[in-house]
This record gives sequence, structure tokens and C-alpha cells, in this order.
Amino acid sequence: MRIAFFGTGKMGFPMAKRLVLAGQEVRVTVHRNPEPAHALQGMGATLYDAPETAVRDADCLIAILPGDRQMEELLLRPSLMDAMAPGAVLVEMSTASPRSMEAIEAEYGGRGLRVLDAPVSGGVKGAEEGTLTVIAGGAENALETVRPVLEVLAAKIVHVGGVGAGKAVKAVNQLIVGSNAVIVSEALRLARHLGVDLEKLYHVVSASTGASPIFASKFMKMAKRDFAPNFTLALMKKDMRIGLGEGGDLPLPMANLAYQLYLMLGKACEGEDFSVISTLFEEVGE
Repeated sequence: MRIAFFGTGKMGFPMAKRLVLAGQEVRVTVHRNPEPAHALQGMGATLYDAPETAVRDADCLIAILPGDRQMEELLLRPSLMDAMAPGAVLVEMSTASPRSMEAIEAEYGGRGLRVLDAPVSGGVKGAEEGTLTVIAGGAENALETVRPVLEVLAAKIVHVGGVGAGKAVKAVNQLIVGSNAVIVSEALRLARHLGVDLEKLYHVVSASTGASPIFASKFMKMAKRDFAPNFTLALMKKDMRIGLGEGGDLPLPMANLAYQLYLMLGKACEGEDFSVISTLFEEVGE
């Protein structure tokens, strides 16, 4: 399948790499940082001079971009949409607002192009290993067209409804993830205060009702102050902001409080994993 791939950052690069190594015809362009595109070219991807030339006669366009603004600036270019082949599928994998996704779908649909709203969960590790979860919103025929491509990237593909539903489900998921990490941080602080053996606590909770994927993946990393980024604090702030913004005036007190705590860490920690939230409790407690 001919695939134009836009967005070769921390998540996009390993995803594009998997597609190249799987034998797909991957097309990339240089964005702000030329290194990922050139690295992919060295693996077998084709480097194009502009997005419009990359999408010409492509079967699908995969985009995984930082957020709403970048999505709209790139994907809503008339020249880009006009260059795409009729019936081509936009697979929009960014974490962004449902409203932006619906606006994009309206423009693409009017040009005879198909749209799949397909954010992912699983972090950089999942992108590298091909074990992501794809949260797909859009027409069944669009999903089935690109399913062989998505299966290279994901262990699970869940169709959740129409365009916008994927972004909505991802927003809910991220509120759960961000809020859960705050509770795990507090649990670590209490355990230390009580003098509990952290390794033994980890094994007990992992086999008990307090278990969660966030506890499993973050508790011991928090304990060891290992904040090497799998999913950065900056991205968690952005994702929680999307979910809370979509809620409007809906009371979401726990999620709002968790978001405010992330904001208290400031910009200095934004490149670290969001589990760095555990250091805030250390500082407050001293």
C-alpha cells in the first residue's frame, strides 16, 4: 500500500519505521527536524520535497501530529486535499479534539476522500513493538481499507463509532491515565511514610484490586526516580486539557485537581515522563 506518513516524532518515527520494515511503500517529507525523515529514507522510505507530492496517488495518508493547530494547518491545506486521489483514506492518529476531527472530516468528505479518526494508546514502547491500541472512529469501509496497515502498528483495533468518536474515547482514556498516576504517586508517598517494602507492596497490589496498568508501569519507576520519557509531562498536560475542555461546564473535580497538580510542576520537567508528578509530592512533603 502507498502510504504518505506525516509526523515522525517520538511516536510517529517508530510507527513509520515498522511500516517501512514491513515492506509498505512509505513516503515522508521533512518537517522541522530533518533527521527522522532521512533516517527513514535510509531504511527504505521515499523522501518527498512537499506534503502535496507525497500524497499524490497514495492510498492513505497517516498523520500523527502534536495537536489541533498542527492538524488544521497541515491537513486543511486546499493544495494537500486537492492532491489526494479520490477515495484515499486519511488516518488521523493525533491526540486532539473531536471538534477539530469533525471539521477535517467535513472538508475531506466534500472532496470524495475518506477519513478514519484513529488515535492510539500504548506510548513509545507500544509504537516500537507494534502493540498499540488503535481507537478507530469512522466508516467501516475506511477502516477495512487500512486494517492491514494498522495491524502492523497495533495489537488491538477497536471501532468505537463515527469520526470524532476516536478522539472522544482517547480524551476519556487520558483523563483516567493522568488522574490514576496522581493516585499512584500518593500511594508511593504513603508507603514510604509507613516504611513498607516497596517491592513487596508492588507484588501485592499487582495481584489485588488496586492494580492498574499505570500502577504496573509507573510505580517502581517513580520509586527509583526513573523518569526517562515514554509519554512526556508536556503531552499529558495537553491531553488532559483536551478532555477537560471537551467537558465544558461538566463537573469533573478529580480530573481538574489532577490537571492542576501537573501544572504545578512547571515547564522544567515537561520533557520527562509524566510520572515525574511523584516528585511534586516529595517537594510538598518536605
